[in-house]
Amino acid sequence: MAIPAVSAAIGIYSGITSRFPLSATEGADWLSNTQPGAVTPQLRIAATVQDLIFFNAAVWFVSRDSEGNVADAIRVHPNRWSIDAEGSVLIDGKPFDQKNLIYIAGLKPQGFLAAGRYTIRHAAALEQTILNRSLTPSPITVIKELHPNEATDEEVTKAQEDFANSRRNPNGGVVIVPYGLEVAPYGGADENNQLLISARMACRTDLANHLNISSAMVDGLTGNSDQYTNALQSKSELLELSLKLFTQPIADRLSQDDVTPPGVKVNFDYSEYEVVTDAKGNLGTSTEGNIDE
Repeated sequence: MAIPAVSAAIGIYSGITSRFPLSATEGADWLSNTQPGAVTPQLRIAATVQDLIFFNAAVWFVSRDSEGNVADAIRVHPNRWSIDAEGSVLIDGKPFDQKNLIYIAGLKPQGFLAAGRYTIRHAAALEQTILNRSLTPSPITVIKELHPNEATDEEVTKAQEDFANSRRNPNGGVVIVPYGLEVAPYGGADENNQLLISARMACRTDLANHLNISSAMVDGLTGNSDQYTNALQSKSELLELSLKLFTQPIADRLSQDDVTPPGVKVNFDYSEYEVVTDAKGNLGTSTEGNIDE
């Protein structure tokens, strides 16, 4: 979550999916009501979606009434559950009554943390590089010896540290160069900065692809009239191609006979999010023909 693009994507998924009411065709009031406490049904859904994104799986602990029907459910933190060789869910590494656990499998082959591990490392390395550059705001610098003084390794390291420390100083715009040394930039500042900017943009796109979300939604731009021209189309695509990828597995799993009675179907209500055109146009695509035809 320290990577801005990931934080933005998770915020979008969590904020929107938590607003989708979950209900059943019959009974199952526990879907929208739970025991009083800090964890609301909305937070339970948001946390479950996050687990499906990061790990491609989630686990709920359920309590059942005297007839064996689910009465309440709590999302189990991923650090507490695992799968053994037989496919049973373990809690804290120990066997647990499987009737009180619901394993929710994701639709992707791997979760984000596994599938996107190289991109995550790349993004973290870029953030560290940018941090280092901000601490020493200057191009890559070469300290050149003008005379063959045969400086020792310790002296070379000391010169590097002294120069870096002086650049971080509030008066770091001015440095004193000892006699016999020359300080020169290595490569142009614009060239180096552009390389970082390009790499960061490419990495952001890769992260968005792993998270199944448009990179435009996590780039941090405030937008302009051109970007909002097809806003309704983007909203529809977000629902169909991104949000439902992680909400439908939850509804489908809760519709199984070991969770709800046979014949009962659990669904998310997307009606408040569905695209509705206004009087000025449609989804941004042109139409032809006469309205009276």
